[in-house]
Amino acid sequence: MKHYFFIRKLVVLVPLLVLIGCTKDYPSLDGPKVVVVTPPAATTPGSGSSTAGPVAPPPPFDTLKVSPPRFSPDGGTFYLSTPVRLTADTLPAGAVIEYSLDNGSSWLTGDQFTVLSGGTILSRIRAGDKRSISRGASFSLYYKRMLILGNSIMSHGPVPDLGWFNFNGMAASAPEKDFVHLLTGRLRALYPPITVNLESGGSFERDFGTAAYSLDEFTPILQRTQPDLIVLRIGENIDQSLVAQRNFEKQYRQLLDLLANYGQPVRLVCTTSVWDKPQSDAIVRTVTLEKGHALVDLSPLVGQRAYFASQYKDPGVAAHPNDAGMQRIADLIWEKIQ
Repeated sequence: MKHYFFIRKLVVLVPLLVLIGCTKDYPSLDGPKVVVVTPPAATTPGSGSSTAGPVAPPPPFDTLKVSPPRFSPDGGTFYLSTPVRLTADTLPAGAVIEYSLDNGSSWLTGDQFTVLSGGTILSRIRAGDKRSISRGASFSLYYKRMLILGNSIMSHGPVPDLGWFNFNGMAASAPEKDFVHLLTGRLRALYPPITVNLESGGSFERDFGTAAYSLDEFTPILQRTQPDLIVLRIGENIDQSLVAQRNFEKQYRQLLDLLANYGQPVRLVCTTSVWDKPQSDAIVRTVTLEKGHALVDLSPLVGQRAYFASQYKDPGVAAHPNDAGMQRIADLIWEKIQ
């Protein structure tokens, strides 16, 4: 089986990617705005609707007749964990301030929250079954220190015998074309001094659940770099025949707990594989969502030849994402980073 060299130590991008460390063999193939929510229009018999029967009345709406709470700050781009206060001009007796982080699907009671993810956040006032209209403010996040845990898709040294001569994510045509650099460019537009560190997750992929392996391998880089954003971009080297045997679910849970609770506020973004890894990917999806972290599902790339580097003769290199695949990975991760 062919082996490929991989960055094992710290890599820092300030302002350009500087690759540091030794190599290690591993199997490569295995602005604010007000949102007014209006109720749906009632459908009456004879109006052209194909649905027969009585029409339910619209739900109670804006029955308090008071202005929704104001945000302070009122939207914008902020650092992770920035506190935001909600202030009401008028708060009727027995009423409470509520806010929603999921576009109104669920509401939390309180007059303050911290910005942990981007998007539009809604606020309203509720008293029993009466509520005000909703106000929305849009928030974007910037980060100061990103850590990516990955494999050869993240970065790979030259292997001339295989026709691979670059030192970047295999098989991007140039460093600026791999998903690491594409993400870094977008993050740097929000915070130019951002540092980006790369660390191999190959040992976890290969050796999880064995007596010789310990998650402590990640502790030094976590403490050294203090990331506020971690992208867990692994999965391609996980042997599906060992997923149940070595209890990958338990190991993955422990890995997420370690990364999310190392001592500093951090946003954790996890991805599935770009190759067909059904057993481990199912666990990644379940555990990531259960723990409340951001999930990037890369299944749209699986089996799609347009996203892979078929121009390489070596099957190991050719199995890696090409420029289009790298762009797609970066786009999907970016959606969840924000």
